Amino acid sequence: MTRKTLRVTNRVCGRGAFLALAALPAILIAGSQLFADEPYARSRDYDLQHSKIALRFDLEQKKVLGEVTHSLSILRGGTAKIIFDSAGLTIQKVTVNKAATKFETNAEKLIIPLASEAKAGDKFEVTIRYEGKPTKGMYFILPDKNYPDRPSQIWTQGESEDTHYYLPTYDYPNDRLTTETILTVPASWITVSNGKLISVNDAGKGLKTWYWKESVPSSTYLITVVAGEFDEVKDTWHGIPVTYYAPKGRGDRLPINYGRTPAMMELFSKKTGVDYPWEKYAQVMVDDFVAGGMENSSATTNNSGSLIHPKLAPEYFTGEDDLISHELGHQWFGDLVTCKDWGDVWLNEGFATFMEAVWTEAHFGKDQADYERWSNAREWFASSNLWYKPIVRHDFDDSSEFDGNAYGKGGWVLYMLRQQLGEGAFYRALKHYLEANRGKNVVTADLAKAVEEATYTNVDQFFSQWVYGAGAPKFDLSYAFDAEKHQVALTVKQTQTAEGRVGLFRVPVEVEITTASGPKLYNVTVSKEKQTFPLPADSVPLMVLFDKGGQLLKSAEFHKEKKEWLYQLKNAADLADRADAVVALGKMKNDEEAVAALGEALRNDKAWGVRATAADTLGQLGSASASRVLVGALDSIDKPWVRSRVVSALGNFKDDAAIVAKLNSVAKHDDSYRARAAALQALGKLKTSTAFAALDAAVSSDSPDGMLRNAALYALGSLGDDKAVPILLQWSAPGKPIDSRRAAISNLARLQKDNQDITKQIAAYLAEPHFPVRMAAIYALGARGDATAIPALEALLKSDDLSIEMAPMIKGQIAHLKKPKDGKSSASSGSEDPEEEAAENSGSEKPTTEQRLEKLEHLLQEMSERLKSMEKRLPPSKQ
Repeated sequence: MTRKTLRVTNRVCGRGAFLALAALPAILIAGSQLFADEPYARSRDYDLQHSKIALRFDLEQKKVLGEVTHSLSILRGGTAKIIFDSAGLTIQKVTVNKAATKFETNAEKLIIPLASEAKAGDKFEVTIRYEGKPTKGMYFILPDKNYPDRPSQIWTQGESEDTHYYLPTYDYPNDRLTTETILTVPASWITVSNGKLISVNDAGKGLKTWYWKESVPSSTYLITVVAGEFDEVKDTWHGIPVTYYAPKGRGDRLPINYGRTPAMMELFSKKTGVDYPWEKYAQVMVDDFVAGGMENSSATTNNSGSLIHPKLAPEYFTGEDDLISHELGHQWFGDLVTCKDWGDVWLNEGFATFMEAVWTEAHFGKDQADYERWSNAREWFASSNLWYKPIVRHDFDDSSEFDGNAYGKGGWVLYMLRQQLGEGAFYRALKHYLEANRGKNVVTADLAKAVEEATYTNVDQFFSQWVYGAGAPKFDLSYAFDAEKHQVALTVKQTQTAEGRVGLFRVPVEVEITTASGPKLYNVTVSKEKQTFPLPADSVPLMVLFDKGGQLLKSAEFHKEKKEWLYQLKNAADLADRADAVVALGKMKNDEEAVAALGEALRNDKAWGVRATAADTLGQLGSASASRVLVGALDSIDKPWVRSRVVSALGNFKDDAAIVAKLNSVAKHDDSYRARAAALQALGKLKTSTAFAALDAAVSSDSPDGMLRNAALYALGSLGDDKAVPILLQWSAPGKPIDSRRAAISNLARLQKDNQDITKQIAAYLAEPHFPVRMAAIYALGARGDATAIPALEALLKSDDLSIEMAPMIKGQIAHLKKPKDGKSSASSGSEDPEEEAAENSGSEKPTTEQRLEKLEHLLQEMSERLKSMEKRLPPSKQ
């Protein structure tokens, strides 16, 4: 699943949102146990082998009318009853082997007594007729008085354990079955489900019946039903149907955003050595989806926010490819081979995250893959609440297992395993893992076993520290050159605190030493708290790189002189090393030489990621010379993904009339919509005297998908002028575009903070059926800091219709609002606010309310662009 509401990609920082959300503390709230995930795989009395599912729908009542026939085989002798998961469904009739039988129900189960105890191997057909108004698992997105033109849609989202809210079944991943899905819907609708489309027949009364059949077994959380008014685009890969669907009226957005899917299928089939394993591949983009994407077997569902307007799509370097490749990667890792329990969900999410990078490197180049990996490592280290948690863990009671460890760290671990095994051996191991476990449920030990069987390499120590252990190495680095010995003495200290599951790491490291005669590479193994490595050097080093190219998930403080950082920025071959130099030079305040070097990198570095990072860093320096460099570079930078970052950086320079004039010009006339949007937000941040008029005008302007209007609504919050309250109230109201409402709601939180009527208005949006609006309201209430919102949030938390993403986020906001002014948490769990905890760990100041709101603004914009950072439910991520 792509919880990824936040990902560090060229689209603002998509993956970042995911990690930020994943970092929210999980505080136990009374009544929240309804949302609990089972951390360990269940023991089973039967094997569910096949389900024939027939569904009709009452649109007016948002009701499902269903009949399902389950074919199953008894596993345990002496079984006296068959139990299915079922929540909120009215069971009308049950037959066992075609004979009517009695049954019992409770809040979560359908219990069917057998006439006599069954023996192992006995087979049963159980038919259940039922109806219900699902509170989750199945969602009805229909026109209403506020959105009368919205295309009708019904869609399901089963992960992790929500399928039983619309279908009585076995709802845990450690079983696999084939399916037939028979959907009777209005004749003008399209449906999508697992497997092949067998037939579409007239059902009378303006209805048609669609018959889908999936003959490759998968787990019940991967069952999908989508029905509604959609546009369709057809494609193929090696004769396999590849189809894309958009809500009616947006079909023109499919080719430009999704047209690279067959190329991804080709790459992943070649890399893994296992051809795409399903009968077809469909991608359906739906409105109000509760995650970024969901990898249902053979039929992914993605959020319609991934359908970027054709005029905007060229402004994003990698487009929606991170989301698309992530969900496609799951068709192998998660669907063909599925985690046995949620504690091992990284085998789904970590692999899907890794496959994103495989596509990025192949299609967009090594520099882009390196930039994303470098950025993801920094984000992971900033999520301090992940530090003491191993990737494989079972100490959770909600969707928190889908966190930044399952996604970002999991992807990093697989990258490091590839580096240590070598490309050929690594992919041999993946092929063996997939083939040996095809159609099975797995735990991490199965992956380790496959690696050892395919490569004859013992990876116990690697998995022990990176997967079963927690944290990552933190290094303090320095070196001295001995001219007589022609030697560099490299001193390496591991500074992470060894406690709990965090220990000292044993890692192979490449060290590059560059002298006047050129670079030389050395391999060392770090394993102790402090070590000194003597390495040859024929003269004084011009540059020493520890972990050349950033091959390890680590943080490092390397004590170097400025001249070496300057040399590294200009000459290091790998993006990660140049980006590290940018960060180091950015710490040198009032240093004109550093500013000049950053300006050179901004204009000329071959990797746009380094150029954009240099722009960010110059903006953070905030000096007059840095502003001149940024303004000067803007005239020569035309790539929107860099240009927008330069414009954003200019928002750090106050009281500079020339910058204000430049921003006004960009906001009105620039060729790039992204740059114009960034300029509007910079004007709001600078709080100029003319900003309100400029933003007010932009709210009324036209642009693709209202991009400029939404940017202006965000900027009005930064501006902090209470005159914006009526505008934000207007655009937060039902009937306005959902993205605009999200922007307006989040920024209402920043104004008139003592006005509890605004708090009440935001809280009222918690009751809306639109997932993005509810999410915006949740975050706005938390960031606003008004404790009177706690009852509304607690009431929402106790409701029975929360999606996979929502419960952990509500808990995080309640925890923040309960924190008293002295900074000590009043929550029973004692969990700290993640941002403040990170600040304490780094020794920096705790974030102010204004800074939290700034972060909220950034987060919600990412959600608007990626609703990704949501595969990952989140992040988890229930990546």
